[in-house]
Amino acid sequence: MAVAQRDTASRTGPPDAPRIAAANIGLKSIFPKSCETQQSATTPTLIEWQHLVETGRKLHITTEAAPPGVLVPSHRGIDSTRMLLSIDGRRPSMLLKTIHADQLQFFDAAAAFDAQAKAAALGACPALLASDVDCATSVVEYLDGWRTARVSDLKRPDLLNTVLSVKRSIHSGERFNTSWTVFDRIRMLNARHGMLQCDHPAGLPAMFKQMQRIEGIINAAGVDTVPAHADGLASNILIGPDARVQLVDFDEARNVDPHYELGILLNEIYDNENDALAALEMFEGSARRDTFHRARLYAVADDFAWALWGLFMDATSPRKDVEFWRYASMRLIRCRIALEATDFDRCKKLI
Repeated sequence: MAVAQRDTASRTGPPDAPRIAAANIGLKSIFPKSCETQQSATTPTLIEWQHLVETGRKLHITTEAAPPGVLVPSHRGIDSTRMLLSIDGRRPSMLLKTIHADQLQFFDAAAAFDAQAKAAALGACPALLASDVDCATSVVEYLDGWRTARVSDLKRPDLLNTVLSVKRSIHSGERFNTSWTVFDRIRMLNARHGMLQCDHPAGLPAMFKQMQRIEGIINAAGVDTVPAHADGLASNILIGPDARVQLVDFDEARNVDPHYELGILLNEIYDNENDALAALEMFEGSARRDTFHRARLYAVADDFAWALWGLFMDATSPRKDVEFWRYASMRLIRCRIALEATDFDRCKKLI
């Protein structure tokens, strides 16, 4: 198989060749042994690949770096090296993604790939064409001509309703292999912070205790879980030319409380309670106050979790060009404001 590397240095910088090579080693185990690769290889679809192997035809695969990730103001593509793959000079049709080494401690490859495969079977996300758990690498269908959603897009009721419908389709589908809560992540990150020999923003221990209180309130009310994308970022929603919606990045996907997913999505879109209540009505047919407060508490906890993640990454990641501290500060400020405005005793009665 001939593989060419398209020169993209002038636009996006040189690709991370060592990581692509490492990803390739893992992907070789998925493809027939007759498939020889130098940098990256995958299939346009599984059916077409089988046909090409039988005919003995060689493919010419071209790779180029995907647009670089950014953390502030939009959290997008910061967790991985991503390459666009093209077959025989055509437009890109696949996306190869390899998780950065500093993110592997937060990434369950088996769970993420299982979730994406199940969501793809429902038509909720691009097809997962190949994956390698050991290399934390996947190859998915690339939706050429689609664009990343912005918060302003999600403020449109028609589009938000479509997004919620896609998420609900996953909720009613086959359960994922793993369940977790945002409080599990907070405990894990809090333990890691305890091992760091560096300064932290004042008040973190007190905020952690408030997170424990929130968890107690939610658990006392009872929790049901469903398979979910579990990601509230606008940047992980794609909009097609015909206003179709697909979800991407299933790194966080697990069986979770559906009101957690709702809460973090509304936290991304709205500052106004009335707008959030209208979206809640779209989600479950009524704007119930108990559900609203439950979703809001989850959103506060999610802000705290991501703030802890950003602080930890700022202290430990070798990628010093990424604005982890700034991102953590933004999430921490929003979390503090929400905590100050939260009447915990009232929430306990309402949910």
